[in-house]
Amino acid sequence: MKIKIMKKLLQLAVLFLTTVTFAQVGHVMQGIGSVNMSMGGAATAQPLDISGALQWNPAAISVFDDKIINFDIGLFFSSPELSASLPAGMMGEGSPAVSGITKDDKGVSPMPALAMVWGKEDSKHTFGVSVFGISGFGVTFPEEKNNPMSPTFNPTLNSNPISYAQNMGGFGHFESNYMLLQVGVTWAYEITEKFSIGIQPTINYGALKMEPNPIASPGAAGYPKSDNASAIGFGGQIGLFYDSKEGVKIGASYKTEQEFGDLEFDNKYLDGTEAPGADFKMNYPSILSFGLGYSIEDFDFAVDYRLIDYENTDGFIKKGWTQTGSVKGFGWKNVNVLSAGIQYKGIERLPLRVGYTY
Repeated sequence: MKIKIMKKLLQLAVLFLTTVTFAQVGHVMQGIGSVNMSMGGAATAQPLDISGALQWNPAAISVFDDKIINFDIGLFFSSPELSASLPAGMMGEGSPAVSGITKDDKGVSPMPALAMVWGKEDSKHTFGVSVFGISGFGVTFPEEKNNPMSPTFNPTLNSNPISYAQNMGGFGHFESNYMLLQVGVTWAYEITEKFSIGIQPTINYGALKMEPNPIASPGAAGYPKSDNASAIGFGGQIGLFYDSKEGVKIGASYKTEQEFGDLEFDNKYLDGTEAPGADFKMNYPSILSFGLGYSIEDFDFAVDYRLIDYENTDGFIKKGWTQTGSVKGFGWKNVNVLSAGIQYKGIERLPLRVGYTY
């Protein structure tokens, strides 16, 4: 009975941790750097800066005819809340009804972006290097102190049962942290004055920590906590870019699935005893992008459509639970993304931008 309750609570927890992300697009960040973020992530056909171009369309860096270095660091903060309630009698005959809210106290997460491009006005070749934090999520929910095992327990006050300790059917202190750093080396070539192609091989470093760890099977002491598991991944991106030289621009790109090795978790139960290890493969999904840009006088417009293919990505295909109570996978659906932005550059050294991601 205890394991069934924990599985249901952890099912909610896994759903929650994987939806509290840097954006509404799964665990994929909708933009890179301050310029691209402020345009809602739209850059496939409107390369306003090198970071956005390197992230979404390697062919688009052909518009830059100089040596350029970009460094951005953004700060992300969210304030999710986890709430639950139990009616009277659920914790035993005569037990009171309880309900409560647990607030996330993870704090601020940095989002770095470093990019360099080398181009010459009289050359058909443009080269770039990028180091981007392209994905991440995380929450930290403390264990509920106002619980039935506390001598000062008061059921009329905030008491969140999903944050009770594991030996009480909750999952206690819950923490998750995921990050993915991607390094890309880019080459773009101008086939004609208006049309360019680009390729970008990528290498990735991903790290994931979860406490408790639902990827591992529970034992008598509940679900174990894990160390910080990491893996290396490889992939690439290709792009096409057309600039009519009359304001209209068109772009398309395809980022392949980033293939990672297994995340190998070393686990310990909460009482300090060793728990069996667990391996989990979580790739980064392929992304197909199409973009339209238009520039006139002091205005730049951009619209991007993206398809993020979670349904064919290892780690996200399977869903549900194994016979031993561990999570098979996240089971996410594909995500269709629409990004749009507008830039006004009529004020010297102070361009104004508004962007939106749906």
